[in-house]
Amino acid sequence: PLVHPLILTTLVVLTNLFISSLAASVAGAVLLSTGDGTGNTTPPPAAQDPGFDHVGRIFGTSGVYVGNGWVLTAGHVGIGPIRLMGVTYEPVPGSETNFTNAEGQIADLVAFKLRTRPPLPGLFIATGPPATNTLLTVIGNGRSRDEPLSFMGVEGWAWGGVREVRWGTNRISETGQLTFNTESFRVTFDDLPATAANPHEADIIAGDSGGAAFTGGASDSELVGILFAHAAFQGQPASTSLFGNVGVIVDLYQYRNQILSVVNRSECNNGLDDDGDGFADFGVDPGCEDLTDRTETNPNFICDNGIDDDGDGFTDFPHDTGCDFPWEGDEQNPLHECDNGIDDDNDSTIDFPNDPGCLHPSNSIEAPEPSGLRLLGSGLVALYGFARRRNRSPSAPDRI
Repeated sequence: PLVHPLILTTLVVLTNLFISSLAASVAGAVLLSTGDGTGNTTPPPAAQDPGFDHVGRIFGTSGVYVGNGWVLTAGHVGIGPIRLMGVTYEPVPGSETNFTNAEGQIADLVAFKLRTRPPLPGLFIATGPPATNTLLTVIGNGRSRDEPLSFMGVEGWAWGGVREVRWGTNRISETGQLTFNTESFRVTFDDLPATAANPHEADIIAGDSGGAAFTGGASDSELVGILFAHAAFQGQPASTSLFGNVGVIVDLYQYRNQILSVVNRSECNNGLDDDGDGFADFGVDPGCEDLTDRTETNPNFICDNGIDDDGDGFTDFPHDTGCDFPWEGDEQNPLHECDNGIDDDNDSTIDFPNDPGCLHPSNSIEAPEPSGLRLLGSGLVALYGFARRRNRSPSAPDRI
């Protein structure tokens, strides 16, 4: 069948009816055929959860945090901020890494590094090839299920407008596929009753691209695939899922060695400026003790320890205005009253963001700095009184 890359939801396999070819379509969060279609937006029961929290949103599509700061997603999704467990994590610029198939062609699979690591364990990448009829848990940020419909005697649903990360289940129907230069396997959206062995039958639709396919549960889960394409019947109405539609999933076993060679590299030997301080890797970055160091931060340097030590909302060089170099011993700047650790105006509050007179740590005084003032009547007295209170001499007012 002819397929297009798409943002995936859960996939369902179509039966080979009278249709000879499948048209391409875009995919989102998995679409459930069982129940009312609104469920499974929270993790499965603990013993069955293979890694729900590892799947997040990237530009309305999906991505999977695999560990050591790295995210896997579909190549056509690309690099971008990912939202996991309510927190948005920014990518390291230039960290996008493409993978290739056995012929050296670029596959629809990419990894990128995050600036900070989510509090999640690493995932196990597929340790063996996929087998037909294997039960999968599929997770993606696709669209919801809408009204039921029928096309050429085949039943299904229209896609709704709401996108949510949702999980469902399906079984591998075909292996050994090459789709868009990508080693892959497929699932079919089957018309299964809720009482069947697969009570969460799902189709992969728009928004699911970059989502996850797992085998196993909490104790033995493996990430075996990344959702990336969906195939529909020839002439099938747009934005619909029909029984017999096909979901296409990257076969991660085929890319396992490439993935591990990227994900397992130490931060001090990966060619990236992981902590964003303008320095990269051992020998250049002051946070790297040797090539095997797993972080480019240094707990001995206040301006390079990954902590907002002065509580001003900014962390380390070059983001904190109190840091001129990564190896500085504190995040305060004696030239800025709003960042020097002193109650300069004696109002019992110190520095940004605690002193209401500080609009930013770089403010030179702990009070709003006037600009373009016109002194009229009592305004002159007020300004003079303010200046005396600050023990500073006012400049002579201009006549008006």
